[in-house]
Amino acid sequence: MKNQGFGAAVLAVLCFLCFGLGSALACPRFVEFFSDPKDVPDQEGEFVEIRLDDCGAESLWVQMDEKPALSFALPRGNSWESGSTFKRFVLVHDSLYCPKGNGVACGLLGKLSLPNSRRSTWRLWAGSCVDSVEIPEPKAGMALQRVKDSDRWIFAEPTIGCANPQYEVGVADCGLAPVLRDHDKYTVFLTGCDSAWLRLERIPLDGSASVIDSLWVVGNFSWESSRDFWIRGNLPPDEAPYNDSLDTLLFAPGGGPLVVSEVHHCPQEPEPEWVEVYNRSAVAVPLEKFRFCGRGGSWGVGFIDPYETIVLTKDTAQLREYLGYRDVGLVQVALGYLNNSSGCISICSGEAVVDSVCWDRHMVSCPSGFNPLTMESENTPGFVRSNGTNEKIQSPFTYKLSSRVVRLGGNSLRVYVESEFQVSLRLLDSAGRERWKADVPPGFNAWRKVSLDGMGLGVAYVSISTGKFENVVGILIRP
Repeated sequence: MKNQGFGAAVLAVLCFLCFGLGSALACPRFVEFFSDPKDVPDQEGEFVEIRLDDCGAESLWVQMDEKPALSFALPRGNSWESGSTFKRFVLVHDSLYCPKGNGVACGLLGKLSLPNSRRSTWRLWAGSCVDSVEIPEPKAGMALQRVKDSDRWIFAEPTIGCANPQYEVGVADCGLAPVLRDHDKYTVFLTGCDSAWLRLERIPLDGSASVIDSLWVVGNFSWESSRDFWIRGNLPPDEAPYNDSLDTLLFAPGGGPLVVSEVHHCPQEPEPEWVEVYNRSAVAVPLEKFRFCGRGGSWGVGFIDPYETIVLTKDTAQLREYLGYRDVGLVQVALGYLNNSSGCISICSGEAVVDSVCWDRHMVSCPSGFNPLTMESENTPGFVRSNGTNEKIQSPFTYKLSSRVVRLGGNSLRVYVESEFQVSLRLLDSAGRERWKADVPPGFNAWRKVSLDGMGLGVAYVSISTGKFENVVGILIRP
């Protein structure tokens, strides 16, 4: 990169003079500008993208407004990934921000910053090829994409280093459309191509074995299933890789993996409002697939493990300080404000509503929270208790007790647990203090003896839990 001064200006004039000849040839041209990122500083996210159609030149010059032109050696030969020729040249501020896609090369903008509050004029020339465009005033978080071979520009999502087949012409693109569900029939459609190899993985949310298909698809691929599952699919990469993959959750209405298990819509100050969410499925589900409907974006990165919970709030630091202990998974989200007297909150996956909870002033008195599964007041962040009858919660284990009344020095207390997960057994005294603990491995099919050593007479409790799901059963210890 260097300033070209008078020589570059002369070359620019010569190129403009021969533009009539060059326009008939395949020429490099501007296709995308991203001037004002929202999630990162401008210097990290802004870029200019040039489509490289070979015009036989050795160098490329780029100029914004009347600033000194930048010079770049045009990439030659094949890209290092798979031997395909270079098709895109992206100008960034640091090589760290260069996209790693196949057929992409990068140049450095250096100290040249893209304006984000005014129009700008850009020129490029390479050999006899010239392109000159006037860019409208940018919008924060949106890129300006060239519409085909015209001088018209439209705001779109940024696609750094990749073609946008919706606006560009002559692009090799084969994509996947969103899955269409019709009762128990699911269909995956191809877009931009008639046929392709498709690798499809279906992960049932009930913990059953995954199903992987690798097949030649012509037009679409359909199957029938009554189960809820997570589906992931991939096509061979092409010039527009943004639509080459599929990653979504499919479930019947009201049958999603997540449920709201506790709501604190009017806590005592300074405790912030919070909502507890429970994963009732046998599969870890990604946070990025979920959001509170009408209350901001996704919940971020990471997963909710099977039969585990997370607590969502807009101020995790303040809530952690209020709780005073760390054994709770907290996630900061755009929760907004929950109405104290009456309101609703819903979980969405895409446009589908996964679970909804509503309350009014007759349901619970402030500052208490409540459990929508039991419809009772509750304040147990990160821990789920079911009343055993609510259909939203299916127990991950079954159990039996040899007796609810046991005698010290008599027959021992025994517990039988069946589960495909490891289950924790605990014996608690009347004050809830742990007196004995043991783990039951998955698939264990024998009775487990519970030691009563050190226990006093009266009421005690047996806790049976896996993940954040627990059933507590009262027993009576007699002489």
